[in-house]
Formats: sequence, C-alpha cells, structure tokens
Amino acid sequence: CKKYNDANKILGSTGEGLTAMELKEKPEMKRLLNRILDTFPWWEDLHGFWRMNLSYNTVFSMGNPGQDFAMEAQQYFA
Repeated sequence: CKKYNDANKILGSTGEGLTAMELKEKPEMKRLLNRILDTFPWWEDLHGFWRMNLSYNTVFSMGNPGQDFAMEAQQYFA
C-alpha cells in the first residue's frame, strides 16, 4: 500500500482519480506512468481497484478527478 501511494505522489494532483487509460492519453502523464510501471508493474492492476478508495489511496481527493488547480490558479498570476 505504501509503494502504491508513493507511485501516486509521482503523478501529483493532475493525475488524481484518473484511470490508467486516461493517464495514458496525456503524453506527460504517460511518461510518468511508464516510469512507475518500470519499478512497480502491478500499479495499474491495483489502481483499477484502489484509485478512489481512500483506505488505500491516500493521495486521492474527493474533488472532481482530473482538476488541475495549479494550472487554473496560474492564470491569475501570469
């Protein structure tokens, strides 16, 4: 479970709550996912079960998955 959450931290808030398929559709997320899978090949299987379960995925937020608040906030500082 710790290794799974450590992998999720690599994805950051942009990858929160997204399925592995959705992550693969975004080039920057796909690179991060491939890096995770190189060292933790079971991540994708576990993510299918655990991605929205707060007992296992301590990185996930119940806000709308896929929201990129950092990018949205950037518009106010640019």
